Amino acid sequence: MLEKGCRVVVGLSGGADSVCLLLLLQRMSRETGFFLAAVHVEHGIRGEESHKDAAFAENLCRERKIPFESFSVDVPRRSRETGESPEEAARVLRYGCFREACRRFRADSVAVAHHAGDNAETMLFHLARGTGIRGLGGIAPVGRLPEKACAEGESSACRIIRPLLCVTRDEIEAWLSGQGQNWRTDSTNTDTSYSRNRIRGRVLPELEQVNAQAVPHMREAAQQLREACDFLDEEAWRAGAGAWEERVGQDSARSVCIFIEPFGKIHPCLQKHLLLLLLGRAAGSRKDITALHVGMVLELTKMETGRRVSLPGGMSARRTGDGVELSRATGAERRTSFSPRSLQIPGETMLENGLRIRTEIRNVTDFLQEIPKKTYTKWFDYDKIRFNVQLRTRRSGDYLQIDADGGHKSLKKYFVDEKIPREDRDRICLLTDADHVMWVVGYRISEAYKVDGQTRHILQVEVIS
Repeated sequence: MLEKGCRVVVGLSGGADSVCLLLLLQRMSRETGFFLAAVHVEHGIRGEESHKDAAFAENLCRERKIPFESFSVDVPRRSRETGESPEEAARVLRYGCFREACRRFRADSVAVAHHAGDNAETMLFHLARGTGIRGLGGIAPVGRLPEKACAEGESSACRIIRPLLCVTRDEIEAWLSGQGQNWRTDSTNTDTSYSRNRIRGRVLPELEQVNAQAVPHMREAAQQLREACDFLDEEAWRAGAGAWEERVGQDSARSVCIFIEPFGKIHPCLQKHLLLLLLGRAAGSRKDITALHVGMVLELTKMETGRRVSLPGGMSARRTGDGVELSRATGAERRTSFSPRSLQIPGETMLENGLRIRTEIRNVTDFLQEIPKKTYTKWFDYDKIRFNVQLRTRRSGDYLQIDADGGHKSLKKYFVDEKIPREDRDRICLLTDADHVMWVVGYRISEAYKVDGQTRHILQVEVIS
């Protein structure tokens, strides 16, 4: 990661991990002979606490005579404008600042303070969300800045390095205490509305009760899985030679075409791996593409011509006469597509297609009135929801409950019965509880979630644009 003459910028939040990284790299820079600077990003979320973090980071660098640069960004604004979660908006803006810091300091690497616990959280997050071997490989020690952090048409020459992946948070704090060095604590780290915080605060401690070395063991497994994935990359490209091609349309739009006959002769394991690589190639990034989406495209290879599925990032896959075409939506099509989003409850969620959904939880005893009969405002029994509510388009296995006796109907049959055009079905927004469709937005809701005499809490969902 580090050698004489290189130029490194450290992402310094002021927390224990980044402070430890800064101090260690400063010691190494003196021994090895590389340039070191630091960058702090204030996210515009935590008010005075956030500004104190920035002051702490600046003072630490001043005391140690380390070049320092600070940026302020507006995460809530980006989240509202793009529909990204606050975590994703913060990540994109943060890495954009890192890229700018690299430019200003003429640096070739950004060092960030992910540690073994972060790696374990990432593995579990990917596993729960749906992933393959690559996702279970966790965080790579060396990578590139995300494409979203770069200006349009620009690729990043700046690496990301993660020197602390081999140590745990407990080891980091013990080392800092031994140095007599303090650090800042982010109050949002205990907010369990964030998925990673729930994994960190609830899931990992339980796994460590099973085995105290759970996190180091997961780190070792991740390394082995990354090695296996690198091997499968090579084998998938080799096996897929002649099974796909990239095409450029009249409007310069690029697509990837997979040919069924040669593709069908590839080993199933390599088929899935090749599809993941090709989806990433067609989309320009593998971000948000999971094992679920690979399975959807694989299933499409067995369907009749004309069938289509929607994929993250405005992507779609269409069954053609001799294969499957992967392409990105453009123009009007782009405006009607969106990636799956977890519904903010209570709060507001914005999708890439411009749809904005506002939610509110009401206590039924304090709100006694007739249920509104509006096409774009619906009430649901909040306590009947079992999983994380998502906004997404259809996928295989979706269904509704159509009567009070528990009768079910597949979403596909519902669309057919309602005479909804086939070309529109992949664009309709769904409110879902796993595979159970709570609301076909603009149409009906499932009987299973209707407000009744046993309801205690009402979830009000309103489409406002």
